[in-house]
Amino acid sequence: MFGKTAIRKGRSGFTLVEVVLVLVLTLVISAISLPYFAHAYKGTQLRTAARTITRMTRYARSMAIMREEQVTVALNHETMEVFLGAASQTATNAADGKLDQDVLKRLGYVEGEASTGDAGIEKEVHRFLPENLTVREFKKDWREEDDPYEDLYLVRYYPDGQSEWFVLELEDQHGDAVRLENDPISGKITSEFMQ
Repeated sequence: MFGKTAIRKGRSGFTLVEVVLVLVLTLVISAISLPYFAHAYKGTQLRTAARTITRMTRYARSMAIMREEQVTVALNHETMEVFLGAASQTATNAADGKLDQDVLKRLGYVEGEASTGDAGIEKEVHRFLPENLTVREFKKDWREEDDPYEDLYLVRYYPDGQSEWFVLELEDQHGDAVRLENDPISGKITSEFMQ
């Protein structure tokens, strides 16, 4: 008799009611917190893109001042790639001093399509913006040399620290957007989130 009582008292475990209660509480807490996490994630891609572009433009301005040469930031709105660099030195062939075939095509002297994917910029740094973002609007003072590059938005930074003015609006799949505008004198980027 003594042994049976000891075995009964040593038995432990959860009842079905306790397990169901824990599951119900977990589901209620998840249902309450899920919309907050979804809303926070929704703006993450726009914030990441704004930070990426801001860092790239700061770096371009610094490199232009330090090297004392023009540095260009380019956004390919088809692939959502941002890259920067100075104008490449491929305008002439170093071996024979003749103009590169790509330059002749771009000027219309040779038939065929000129490659306009990089606008003659040596890609020093390039980043891809998060997926599912599109360019809602891009404004700047267009120059004649921007015309051949329909898929690129170019912003030039000069050795004196100034740059071209631009406004860029990026939109995500939910219709939220971020508006980036630079000050052409200081190079500072201001961002504003819109819905």
